Formats: sequence, C-alpha cells, structure tokens
Amino acid sequence: MKGLITEAESMMEEDATPEVMDAILIALEQKVEHYEIATYGTLCTWAEQLGYTNAKKHLGENLDEEEKTDKALTKLSTAKNKAAMG
Repeated sequence: MKGLITEAESMMEEDATPEVMDAILIALEQKVEHYEIATYGTLCTWAEQLGYTNAKKHLGENLDEEEKTDKALTKLSTAKNKAAMG
C-alpha cells in the first residue's frame, strides 16, 4: 500500500490537463481498490476455512463494498478517459 501511495504522490506532480489528471487519479484509486479486494478476498477465504462465520460475514460485506466502489470507478473512468483523450 505504501508503494501505491508513493506512486500516487509522484503521478500527482505530473504536468497534466485537469481531464488527464482526473483519469490518472481514477486509475490510481482503482489500484488501491484492487489491492483491497485481493486482501478482503483472501481474508474471507481464511475466515471460512477456519470456521469464523461472523468474521467471514463482516469481511464479505467489506469485500462487496470494495467491489461496488471499483465498478463505480470503472463507470466514471469511461467518461473521464474520453474527456482526457480529446
């Protein structure tokens, strides 16, 4: 996660139009979401295998929320990427 933050800080220093910067920021946020999705997915699997049903339930709720956020960012990126391209 620290590497993703460092990358985001570096990219935010780029000389880019507002439309391109929006597209960059969405892409960077999606990287964070994908990291979180992978983490929650793994934790859900471990909780299930260990029989921690309550933890699995709550982790699954978090996973669902991260996946919804990723889908919303994908939808947003479609419009922003078009604007960034011209």
